[in-house]
Amino acid sequence: MDIDMCNWKEKRRAKEARASMWRRLRMPLLSVAAALAFAFVGMPLLFNILGLTPTIVEVSAAMVNAAATPTPQPVATGGTVPQLSAADDARSQVASSQYKTLREGDTDEIVSQIQLRLMELEYLEGDEPTNLFSEQTVEALKRFQRVHHMNETGEADALTQELLFSEEAVIYRIQEGDEGSDVKRLQNQLYDLGYYANKRNGYFGTATHTALTAFQTKNKLNTTGVADQETRDVLFSSKARPKVDPTPTPKPSATAKPSKTSTPSFTASPTRTNSPTKTQDPLVATTSAPSENSWTGSDTSSGGSSSIPVTGSGVDAMLAVAESKLGCPYVYADEGPDAFDCSGFVYYCLRSVGIKTSRMAAKSFARVESWQTIADRGSLQRGDLIFFTNSVGASDIGHTGIYLGSGKYIHASSSAGKVVISSWSDWSIQNFQWGKRVF
Repeated sequence: MDIDMCNWKEKRRAKEARASMWRRLRMPLLSVAAALAFAFVGMPLLFNILGLTPTIVEVSAAMVNAAATPTPQPVATGGTVPQLSAADDARSQVASSQYKTLREGDTDEIVSQIQLRLMELEYLEGDEPTNLFSEQTVEALKRFQRVHHMNETGEADALTQELLFSEEAVIYRIQEGDEGSDVKRLQNQLYDLGYYANKRNGYFGTATHTALTAFQTKNKLNTTGVADQETRDVLFSSKARPKVDPTPTPKPSATAKPSKTSTPSFTASPTRTNSPTKTQDPLVATTSAPSENSWTGSDTSSGGSSSIPVTGSGVDAMLAVAESKLGCPYVYADEGPDAFDCSGFVYYCLRSVGIKTSRMAAKSFARVESWQTIADRGSLQRGDLIFFTNSVGASDIGHTGIYLGSGKYIHASSSAGKVVISSWSDWSIQNFQWGKRVF
């Protein structure tokens, strides 16, 4: 297992590193070789010339073994402590395991720790972890393996688990050459913001790279062309700037007051004033404005808001839409109408009752300032959005749902693999952070 891990790491080292190591070792090796040559060749010749006989010293087997055997070095175990927050008991449990291969359908206590680690690294949306190796766990592991240039099997084999729980594991990102529903979601968002105009096919090619780079430049992010954590946090938030900034609606100019006339009499009629100059309709701009695909309530034909019909307004209408989606499958990065992830489900329900909001991650929905924050569970009302962290002590939001009242909420669950209604549990009580009142 350690050999496989070393081989994997060596592939990532640059040629410059190997050359540098050779330069550091070259002189010591040459010195050792010269010393050995002198000891085995030079010394006997010198003794022969001087007529001396070297003294033979008996060396015990113990001395030979002590000289030949290097001091053993500590060997890193497979359960390297993760850099990100994880329960101490989870770390020790994983470290002591033998990393047996786990596949879809397997049930094991380690599965919940794998899910929790995937949530910490943002490969899996936050939810209550389970011991079942679900389809969503498979897809999350494939994303992890994709980012780390491994075979995308979706299996938790020994190498995958060792890397997952090591300091070498990197946070989820999307980059050129990737494909999947997460790439399509990225393309949809860039399309809505006016940066992307090509086919949204779920493949991260040159056009997607160019659009993402333009977004990063406009939003003053590191221009890498990679959708890393920082870029995604801005892209899927209300702070994302569109390619074309909205043109402010001009204020109507004040019209001249009619001239004051004298007291009515049989004198000449009051002077007729000119009609007020017709001002521009505040709702119609004649100057160049952002395209309909920008952030100001844009609609797209593929995965965008145009596919979300407005069926009513208010809390009851939104909850009716939410409950009509019970049983729809959970699909990472999807936003309906037939499959959802947790934030996509909330987005769909809000749009279906006319709430103008962009497609955001759960952590961004949780920070919309115009919505009232509900600090405790006892004050929640029907229709409030609720937010959870991935684990106790974690600092960031990882999951969201809609409160139904009576201690129940509806959400797209990565653990259940579909839209479900859940009751307060130990996990949800401990990880609940706050609610947001939209209505």
